[in-house]
Formats: sequence, C-alpha cells, structure tokens
Amino acid sequence: MPMWKKIQILSLFVFSALSCLPEPKPSLLGVLVLPLVTQTSSTFTIESTTPSDGATGVSLNPTITIIMTQAIDTTSLNTNISCSPTCPSLSGGSSNRTITLTPASALTAGTTYTITLNQNLQSIFGLTLGTNTSFSFTTL
Repeated sequence: MPMWKKIQILSLFVFSALSCLPEPKPSLLGVLVLPLVTQTSSTFTIESTTPSDGATGVSLNPTITIIMTQAIDTTSLNTNISCSPTCPSLSGGSSNRTITLTPASALTAGTTYTITLNQNLQSIFGLTLGTNTSFSFTTL
C-alpha cells in the first residue's frame, strides 16, 4: 500500500475518532465558584470611591460609596470606619464589595471630610487592609 494511502486512512481515523468525543458540559463548580473567584483580587484594597478622593463641591447630603477589591466581612465593618472632622452618624452597610454610607444629617458646608478605613477591615477571604486607608472630599 502506498504511503500517501496510509496517511489518508490514518487521518480519516483520527478525525472520525475526534467527532465521537462528547461535548463538555459546564459543571456546578464552574457555575458557582468561577464568578466569585474572577470578581476578586489577590489583595484587599479600595478600588474606587464616590465621591472620589479630592472631590470638591460635594452635596451636603451625599451617599458615600466605597468599592473594595474583595467582598467585605460585614462583621468587621462597624468598628473599622471613621470620619473626621466628626460626621453626623453614618448609617449604611455593605453588600459584596460595596460599602454604602449615608450621614444622618447634612454635612457642614465648605468642610473637607476624611473617611478612613482601619487596617483591620477584613475581606471574606480573611485578608485585611494592613494599613489605614483614607480618602477626602470637600462639601459645597
């Protein structure tokens, strides 16, 4: 039998065998865990804030939003956020990676406020900030 004929038969055999392989199906592990893993980072830090650091002309009744690189352990939230000069009582909480804070009453006009996240704020993966992290904004 000529060599080209052997190669042709071998190629036909390989391609027909490949077409018999089952199609991969998504696993429950990939559906549930993969989105969680891909939305986190290997570090726990502030990703963004609203108002942004250094913002001016901020409303006297702002909603302060802090987005972290990992989901937040809500039990570490209450004692690890401060505002100076003293803000009216901040209420709010967190959902996944987002901390939302709202002052109980209007902030003072023309004042620069600094929000500080304490180094002990923790992600659901057990990572902490490791250092106090702050951002500031100035009201109207």
